[in-house]
Amino acid sequence: MATATQGGAERPEDGEAPHRVLLDAGWSTVWTPSPPREGATGADRIRDLAANGYAALPIPEECGGAGASLVEVASAQRALGMVDPSAAIALNMHAFTVGLIADYWKRQRDTSWMLLEGMAQSGALVASAFAEPGGSPNFMSSRSEAVRTGKGYRVSGVKYPCSLATTATLVCLTARVTGTQETILALCPSSSPGLDAEGEWPSLGMRESDTARLVLRDVEVDDRLVIHRGPADVIDDNVIAGMVWFTVLLTATYHGVLSGLLDVACKGVVASGRFGPRTALLGRATRELLTLGGACRQLGTDFGSGTVAGQAALAAAVGLRASLSDTRDRVLGAVTPVVGSRLYGRGQEAAGLLVDSLAAHHHPPSLLVCDEAVGAFCTGREISFDPAD
Repeated sequence: MATATQGGAERPEDGEAPHRVLLDAGWSTVWTPSPPREGATGADRIRDLAANGYAALPIPEECGGAGASLVEVASAQRALGMVDPSAAIALNMHAFTVGLIADYWKRQRDTSWMLLEGMAQSGALVASAFAEPGGSPNFMSSRSEAVRTGKGYRVSGVKYPCSLATTATLVCLTARVTGTQETILALCPSSSPGLDAEGEWPSLGMRESDTARLVLRDVEVDDRLVIHRGPADVIDDNVIAGMVWFTVLLTATYHGVLSGLLDVACKGVVASGRFGPRTALLGRATRELLTLGGACRQLGTDFGSGTVAGQAALAAAVGLRASLSDTRDRVLGAVTPVVGSRLYGRGQEAAGLLVDSLAAHHHPPSLLVCDEAVGAFCTGREISFDPAD
């Protein structure tokens, strides 16, 4: 909390870090993370957070959820990113997927309300099984295959890396329909025969995000759980909505991680009393995060109100995603001389946050195509996520 000075400006209350008055402004949510249970594993922590109200945040009130807006869910992601990056990056995928389904229902007003209502009633966690081994510069292209059956589809493929691999109740997946030019977006119960979580993600950071390899061997997907069918590689309203939700939530998550790193840097300087050039470096990192946070909230607000839509919304989302990576590097460049060797020390909080924040560079769409996509929009050309184009 902050208190107002006589002139109307805000100053921190006793015990509150001044930089947080700046960085926390504008982020508001009906949900805040619960403290971790002693001895809880990453999977335990994710389940606890879901049970504490997180799972139903993006679900509309009409369907039994909390009815949180995109910016409100992003605020929750940022709050979680500051205290638990691994859980934040895992739950980001749930929030993105459920938010996308909710957005789809609001636009189509179809039977997807039943899916949302079921999720709200059961407190379901939803994994996003979109990524595939080896990565793909064109994230819209799926190698998994769906074969039409009498009751739906039979899906085979590998999804990796996939967060919430063992904690999810449902898996949201994409697959190309064999013999056609269509792709399906569907939900599948994680307990389905032929669906297995194997191994772990041997990452440097985000080690407690319950990330593994999902293998689908002739998994039956009921037609009633197919959310969307459409031409493969075509950018439609669902792709655009998905990109906006994903980018806004992702940016908010890493904004929280980087805000946590700035906390460490500021506390160290204040405690040591050694200011000098360190003051300017902290100011540089703070203004970078101020700008990124403002852009993130603005896109979420504008998309929610319909102020920005279509290809313009897509270009704005892709631009924000690239700006996240740029900002991460500039913030690290500013705080590295301030934090010093603690960024390289085993078991140091700052070192852990540095490694966790590095993952910001490795989410879709590929950084190889972001600036090209924004430039294509600016010059009236079609946006593509394939570097070969």
